[in-house]
Amino acid sequence: MRKILFEIPIPFLQVSLPIYSYGFMLMVAFIAAITVARWRAKRANIDPNKITDLGIYLVCAGIFGARLFFIIQFFDNYKDNLLSIFKIYEGGLVYYGGLFAGIIAGVFFIKKHRLPFLKVLDIVIPSGALGLAFGRIGCFLNGCCFGKVAHHLPWAVQFPKTTDTAGFIDGSPAFLHQYELGLVQLSDTHSLLVHPSQLYSFLSNAALFFILCVFSKYRKKDGEVFLLFGILYPVIRFFMEALRGDNPILFHYFTIAQIISIFMFIISLTLFIILRFKTAGREFKTYTA
Repeated sequence: MRKILFEIPIPFLQVSLPIYSYGFMLMVAFIAAITVARWRAKRANIDPNKITDLGIYLVCAGIFGARLFFIIQFFDNYKDNLLSIFKIYEGGLVYYGGLFAGIIAGVFFIKKHRLPFLKVLDIVIPSGALGLAFGRIGCFLNGCCFGKVAHHLPWAVQFPKTTDTAGFIDGSPAFLHQYELGLVQLSDTHSLLVHPSQLYSFLSNAALFFILCVFSKYRKKDGEVFLLFGILYPVIRFFMEALRGDNPILFHYFTIAQIISIFMFIISLTLFIILRFKTAGREFKTYTA
């Protein structure tokens, strides 16, 4: 865990500008995602500059939606200090909120600029997986999105007890969560061993990015890459949620993200099958004609 990646000294002021790991990795995610999307757009004969503009819209809408979803889910943590809502650099984004907000913003942008809707979705969605992968590294450095206690794992990790400038304990999220549950004491210096769920997510989303890129070469119709993301990502997220220790359980069974994953998987799989059957039917008619 390293919440502040490095500090930039300000000449003559005797102060330094902290560069937070989470915000820095979000910037890296954006640059990587836009670079890949521009390259894929160029290969598909679509103006890369339009994709860059679209990317800016998606990032702004995505951060807003992801933060809003997080605040709604954990409003009790912010109701006594509403200004902390704006401390995005400390973490606190939910990908599904950003995904849905990004889709809405993307629909408006694509229709406004009269771009091929499904083709553009197929171009940008692998970048969404890549950006999420880099973002999870930011989560690991920030200490958020931590896993459940895992004493038995040789690769389990511990997060430190951290203090603010006044000496009061302000983290890490894993330590505070375990302290509230009575699993650690204030005298402890680290949390209990937990799953490195952020790194699991990094690896799985990086793999998803490569799967989507390879599949795009074999898709039979525009929109299939986007729908494949809608099938595979919910599966990844469902099992990642089972290993995370920071999200509350609803109805004694599932987290909010798991419930959304179930519906997203069913809808995407249904649409993918329908699209494939329509394509197969047209190919059969052409062959028999």
